Amino acid sequence: MNIRLRDGGVDFRTPHQGTYERCWQENLCQTCGNPLGHLSVLFGGPNQVASRAFDEPPLCPPCAVYASQACPMVAGRQERYADRQRVSEGRRGHVCPDAGCDCGGFVAADPNAADASGDPAHPWYALYVQTGGWQLTGNRVRVACSDRGCLHDRTLINGCMLGVEPRKVMLVSSPGEGRVWRRLDAVEVAAIRSAEEVEG
Repeated sequence: MNIRLRDGGVDFRTPHQGTYERCWQENLCQTCGNPLGHLSVLFGGPNQVASRAFDEPPLCPPCAVYASQACPMVAGRQERYADRQRVSEGRRGHVCPDAGCDCGGFVAADPNAADASGDPAHPWYALYVQTGGWQLTGNRVRVACSDRGCLHDRTLINGCMLGVEPRKVMLVSSPGEGRVWRRLDAVEVAAIRSAEEVEG
């Protein structure tokens, strides 16, 4: 679901807004693009577990395992978030490869979201939830057409608020420890929520 650049590269830190929204609206896996079954996986850190607000689109369970190996952040192989410019923000991302696409002109779906650039890595969790057991969230932003540059007000989906209890919560990885894939009990999940509420 990431932005594919005209030169054939991919910006793995920036989602393609149209694809991102389709994953949420049509209950598609963000990795394989197939329809989700009755059970989906939401990835997030302690903040997401505590707030129940997620910005990463859902995955099917097999793709969640794959992503936990392929993504260096989720796999716990990186100590910090990248602090360099996103590829799509530089020279390579100035022109969309498809004049009629719905990428939203590479505009952030949530301009108020905190930038994690350079921040220390956090543990990653996988919440197994009933597909569609969430309420989509969004932001009203002004975006330019990718072909003509004219401006339009649009509501861009920026994630979801979980409305059901997860079937299970797994600790996917921990900084310095790497992949763990350990099921958490209710006490551990409650401790994450309490800790984030105190810090928040």
